[in-house]
Amino acid sequence: MEKCRVLLLGESYSATHTFVRGRNYVTLPQYGHFGTEIAAMLEKEGFDVTLIVTHDIPEKCPVRREDFGAYDVVILSDVGSDTMLTQPPNQEGKRNPNRLQELAGYVEQGGGVVMVGGYFSFSGIGNQARYNLTPLAKALPVSISNYDDRVECPEGVFVEVTYSGNTRLFEGIRMEDCPPFGGYNKTVIKEDAELFATFYGDPFLAGRRYGKGRTFAFTTDCAPDWAPRSVLSWEGYPKLLANIIRWSAGVLN
Repeated sequence: MEKCRVLLLGESYSATHTFVRGRNYVTLPQYGHFGTEIAAMLEKEGFDVTLIVTHDIPEKCPVRREDFGAYDVVILSDVGSDTMLTQPPNQEGKRNPNRLQELAGYVEQGGGVVMVGGYFSFSGIGNQARYNLTPLAKALPVSISNYDDRVECPEGVFVEVTYSGNTRLFEGIRMEDCPPFGGYNKTVIKEDAELFATFYGDPFLAGRRYGKGRTFAFTTDCAPDWAPRSVLSWEGYPKLLANIIRWSAGVLN
């Protein structure tokens, strides 16, 4: 059987830190990402993974739905809508396809899209991710707010499996052993979507059939900060991510 082809977008950041010691200070840059770690995890589960880190998305991410069609599932992980919509030719006054409209069209034609939570997912910190105003919002299984949707949980929030029908999403996984997460994006389930698991009654895992394809919402980080090392090292985690991708690709129900 041919490997499921996955396009993983995001999971990188750049930062600057100013350290002050009395009257002396220095500003130092920092770069980090968990994309390679998540990609390696998925490759061990049998997927063919292409990773485009966040700062490369404007220039390197596919634009048209037929180009997204080279993949079975596209994962957006902590990527704001501005990053997805900006394209270098825009600076020259050229008209370009709306990448998120094309991505919604890709789902309608049979593709799969997974949105992973974080500070720049759904509405995100200060509503900077702002996906509720994009064409992709109509395809997702959850409704997105028009305000900062982050729910910080320093006490740790545990997964509650709520799905009462038949599903293979949790096949071979002891969800009761899943360590707590540190927070999530608060969303509202759509009427025609399937809600598989929650945090404090809010959607955590939700899927939806849209046109010929499927979309999935994973409303917390797939890596730190909200998904701590205890989650990444949990033996059921790679299998859960793999099942989400297979569900989104339409090979798992």
